[in-house]
Amino acid sequence: MSKLALMGEMRDSTKKKSLKALRREGYVPGILYGRNIENKNIKIRENDLKRTFNYCNVGSKVELNIGNEGILTLVKNIQYHAVKGNIIHIDFQELTKGEKIRVKIPIHLTNKSSVESNTMVVQEQLKEIEIQTLPEYLPDNIEVDACVLDSKESITVADLDIYNNKDIEILSEPEQVIATLAYASKQEAAVTEEDTFASLTDL
Repeated sequence: MSKLALMGEMRDSTKKKSLKALRREGYVPGILYGRNIENKNIKIRENDLKRTFNYCNVGSKVELNIGNEGILTLVKNIQYHAVKGNIIHIDFQELTKGEKIRVKIPIHLTNKSSVESNTMVVQEQLKEIEIQTLPEYLPDNIEVDACVLDSKESITVADLDIYNNKDIEILSEPEQVIATLAYASKQEAAVTEEDTFASLTDL
């Protein structure tokens, strides 16, 4: 994947009335902060954010372009509207070359359907792990294949490929369980059977 980038603009006011006006104009207000820079109040086109966030989320690395300056950042926090679900504010943290950052990275469990059945379902117990690394080694997310559960009772932090990466320090405990296979409840099993029957009758 190519480097993720966003265009940002400076904004003058932080008053509630001004923020509402920005959102009506199609912008999302945000803030950029870091150890070596002054806090910057910014705004980003909502449509640009929507496109970018098909690929990343909190904990992702994004190049933020403001004027002629390109700043490597980490998406630190996102606030969503309680009812509409759209982004209403976003925080970016500047990443400094040569300076390690401590961050939580989301875990994406793939191929769950390949190990699930009418009686067994995948139970996800850990959605993210905490790591410490230099900006250049920072992953956007961590993928783990649920097919591991064909041969193991559970997937732990120690089973992740990233656990053996010498450039990344894993701060989460290695024995923490990410996912297991468990017997489906009667209700879950009934739903699965109904879905299977519906699929057969559509043939």
